[in-house]
Amino acid sequence: MPASPPLSLHIDPQSNLPIFAQLRQQITWLIASGKFKPGDRLPTIRDLAEQLGIHMHTARQAYHALEADGLVETRPSRGTRVKPYNGKKTDPTESALPSHTIGVLIPNIFSFYDPFLSGVEEVARRMGYMIIVCITRDNEELTLQSIRQLTAKKVDGIVSASTMSAFIEPPALLAGGPPFVFADSPQFGANSILFDLENAGYLGTQHLIEHGHKRIAFITAPLTWLNFNDTYMGYQRALAASNLTVESDSVIETPSYSLEDGYQAGLRLLALNKPPKAVFVSGDLMAVGVIRALRDNGKRIPQDFAVVSKDNIDIAGAVDPALTTVNLPSYQMGVEAINMLMRLISKKRLEKKRVTLASELIVRRSCGCG
Repeated sequence: MPASPPLSLHIDPQSNLPIFAQLRQQITWLIASGKFKPGDRLPTIRDLAEQLGIHMHTARQAYHALEADGLVETRPSRGTRVKPYNGKKTDPTESALPSHTIGVLIPNIFSFYDPFLSGVEEVARRMGYMIIVCITRDNEELTLQSIRQLTAKKVDGIVSASTMSAFIEPPALLAGGPPFVFADSPQFGANSILFDLENAGYLGTQHLIEHGHKRIAFITAPLTWLNFNDTYMGYQRALAASNLTVESDSVIETPSYSLEDGYQAGLRLLALNKPPKAVFVSGDLMAVGVIRALRDNGKRIPQDFAVVSKDNIDIAGAVDPALTTVNLPSYQMGVEAINMLMRLISKKRLEKKRVTLASELIVRRSCGCG
């Protein structure tokens, strides 16, 4: 039989929490964090008791509680082994007590999320809650691990602004767990706060058409990410409304979303046989990368290439020339998301289960205005 993974546990005899509950809480965290994986064997009751200097009955009580939670199972000759974590079952006496904490999932440390987090935090603090922010890095396993950890920490609810929300399966993972509100995740029909991204794509593209451009490129993060696909639909609608066509080679998808992705997309735009002289970029960060690529190759903005984007993060007004962009109200999204979550936590009826926030064109110089 393979050796048990090492356990790093500590007990506090002075704590008001019984020792068995302290062990249960710490082992739950280790399982939720992936330190213990399904099939791993926990130390025997005797070994655990000797390691911590506690009575065997206390160690047995902790294991029984973990088994009641559905986290482990004990079988003769196989010992106590870890089961797949689902986070649904919690002790009713613990779950009845609010933790006054809220989990927040975001994909990265990116200035777009600064006002979003400010909106969440300001409302949460005013209502006596603290937020715990988890960075998912657009990674499926990291997203799920963060959810398991937040659930193990008994957060009262979770706001998810991660594109990896697609990996959250409400029937399998959320039932019986903390309430969720999804931000900027169009795949969810309920408990969602959304931007009007289709209209954002329309407004930005239409503005370029009003400048007289007949051929307009579209640079985007992967269109499999639904929020970027919605922007693309707005781009298509604007072209169709003016009887213009989408040129497939002028729709440039990047592998992810970053400044470097934008730079490489700008080089791909220049490499086209006859590149369009106007481009809509589906995010300010990538738009700055596009502008850098164009300028590094001797092109002037907006004289040689007109550029419009969406988001309206701080860098949009600081780049030269200042970026014409469609404002997405991320602070308001944070406020709306936490307010919706608070209603779910208090079991109040939602007036709307899906809220869509309006977008607005912010005209600067990169398009040729001013």
